[in-house]
Formats: sequence, C-alpha cells, structure tokens
Amino acid sequence: MLNLIGKALAAAPFTPPKVDFIKTGTFSQILGNVLDWILILAGAIAVVYLVYGGILYITAGGDAEKATKGRTAVVNAIIGIVIILLAVLIVNWVVSIVNKGSA
Repeated sequence: MLNLIGKALAAAPFTPPKVDFIKTGTFSQILGNVLDWILILAGAIAVVYLVYGGILYITAGGDAEKATKGRTAVVNAIIGIVIILLAVLIVNWVVSIVNKGSA
C-alpha cells in the first residue's frame, strides 16, 4: 500500500529570476523592456479591478444599484484586459520589426 504513494521529491529552493534593470542594448530593446513592464503592471491592475467588480456584484444582495456597479466594473475590466493584450501584441510586433530592420 505504501508503494502506491511514492516518495516526496525535494525540490531546489525557489530562486527568483535575476532581473537586470539596467540592461545594455539597443534603444528598441530597452523601450520594449520598459513597455513590457508597464503593460504587466497595467494587466495586474486590471485583474485586481476585475476581482473587485466580481466581489461587488456577488455581494450586491438584491440591490440593483450595487449589481449594476459591479457588472459595469467587470465589463470595464474585461475590456481593459483585452486592450492590454492587444497592446502587448502590437508592442512585440513593432519591436520585432525594428530589430529586423536594425540587424
């Protein structure tokens, strides 16, 4: 019976990736990195707003005004997330075009 469980494998301790904020590179690489960080931050804020709107909607308790406010927050957050995802695609596309042109 104990053979079915298996042994726990000791994993290496988590080491966060090394983030080098002062990277030397071309202007397009630096600009791409900065825009990536800004879009990641915007995405995180949009997800937090989505959760806030969901909680607001769930806890409305029959109050139509709170339910409308929560639903509006959820819809706006989803629209924001879609816009951020499109912005990420556009930024990566433009950076790849610029890098091809400078190579």
